[in-house]
Amino acid sequence: MFAEMFMLAVAVVGGEWTDGVVIFETGNETVNRILAEKPSGVYGSKVARVYENLRHTGSGVEAKKEWQSLYDQVELAASNRCDATVSRDALEGACWWLLETRMMLEIGPAVGGRWAYHAKYVPMNLSAGAYIRERFIGADGMLRPPYRRQASASAFALYLGIVDGRAADATCLELVAALSASPALGAFEWRLALDALSQCGKADAAYGLLMGRSRAVDRGAAISWLWRNAAGIASDPTCAGFRNVILAPSPDRRLGFVKTEYKSAAGVIKSAWRYKGKKWVWDFTVPRNSTASVTLPGQSLTRHYDGGDHHIELNLD
Repeated sequence: MFAEMFMLAVAVVGGEWTDGVVIFETGNETVNRILAEKPSGVYGSKVARVYENLRHTGSGVEAKKEWQSLYDQVELAASNRCDATVSRDALEGACWWLLETRMMLEIGPAVGGRWAYHAKYVPMNLSAGAYIRERFIGADGMLRPPYRRQASASAFALYLGIVDGRAADATCLELVAALSASPALGAFEWRLALDALSQCGKADAAYGLLMGRSRAVDRGAAISWLWRNAAGIASDPTCAGFRNVILAPSPDRRLGFVKTEYKSAAGVIKSAWRYKGKKWVWDFTVPRNSTASVTLPGQSLTRHYDGGDHHIELNLD
């Protein structure tokens, strides 16, 4: 068991990390080996990089500076029905177009004039989704060949909500099988895959991949997923810069314990949990000038906490 401090530069895998420091420690040696590996790749999308920077810092300076190039990138993706700057694969490029369009709905107001951007990118979001469903989704609601049962395609479809209902359940099972059989994915694909598993209620499968195939899972994607799921820390999309913190940990006994500390734009956020017999014990810290929306494991009710130190004990068995 050891603690590792990561100095995370702008736009490390998935743009999840901006100028900050995160300390992440677990009680699982397999996971700790992943955390100690070399830094991972970055987004190929400027839109995604600016979006994550805005989410974490709450500052629209970069968005204003880069606005024209962001606008041009998404306009080109819209005309092509595909963002070729990120991927030349037809489905993946179309999914990037949809993803970036959604990001522009948050970036735009930081530049000024919320309703103007909603008027432009809400219809584009609908158009991108309709295009993907028409071209890549079959009558059964599943991905069409050759994309069906492909790990990256399944992850995108689940993450973006392109498949739903029974088709989503079936796609989730296919994703688990695809990852177990051939986990050779890139940094961002791993990020999508782990998040998609969480979204469809398969966090245990994501934990299993991290613990069972330590040298296959991308380090940056693993840190990003553990930070947002094991520690349960996320930025509130309606309140950038961690002025409101989303805290919703998904513990797993196989980790033993988790200790996380993140120096956010609003102040230090901490999330540390352990098992004490049958009890799950969680201590967390919310920056003094922030609030937190807290959802406890196995519950759907969200409670609101003010800044400060908090302690919770639950019987999860």
